[in-house]
Amino acid sequence: MSIVKNLKFASFEWDEDKQLFTITNTDGEKISLNKTYSFAFTRFFVRVAQKNWLRSKPTNTTKKNQVASEAQEDIDIEEQMALFE
Repeated sequence: MSIVKNLKFASFEWDEDKQLFTITNTDGEKISLNKTYSFAFTRFFVRVAQKNWLRSKPTNTTKKNQVASEAQEDIDIEEQMALFE
């Protein structure tokens, strides 16, 4: 039995009888992985997906706080320079 998934730029196939996972791109280039390597590839793919999914997005408030603190530093420097005049 064979399971095939066709996408726009690649095709994935799992052959149950041969225990092979095959990835084919649109140019006809193929990569075949045995059961062990296909499992390792799947674990790698899931880890990358989880890393990207669970990544916290930077908030705009930290950028605003950084700009505000830089502006405050500029004001402090100007006040210090006024003391020397």
